[in-house]
Amino acid sequence: MDADALRAYHFALAQQARQFRRYPPLARERGWEGRVRIGVYGTRGTGPPRLRLLEGSGHALLDEQALAMMREALLRTPLPEGLHGRSFELVLPVEFSLEQP
Repeated sequence: MDADALRAYHFALAQQARQFRRYPPLARERGWEGRVRIGVYGTRGTGPPRLRLLEGSGHALLDEQALAMMREALLRTPLPEGLHGRSFELVLPVEFSLEQP
């Protein structure tokens, strides 16, 4: 496993995901906050990486928004050459806090 490529991909995904970050208005109105953990998995020989909800926030609306932003990030972040044909796993947290913009 190319650790540098994995770190670079993790950083690039997180950076790209921030561009698609939206706090759902209904969640904001109701004061919902939470942390979502998303798993990004690459499995050798199975095509592009996949997402999985590892830990929900307790609010389905926040969980769906976190998955949506990560789906967009996956589409726009090229897989580094060092990860092609390799199995890997990343965990990306998404925090929804009313104190953050």
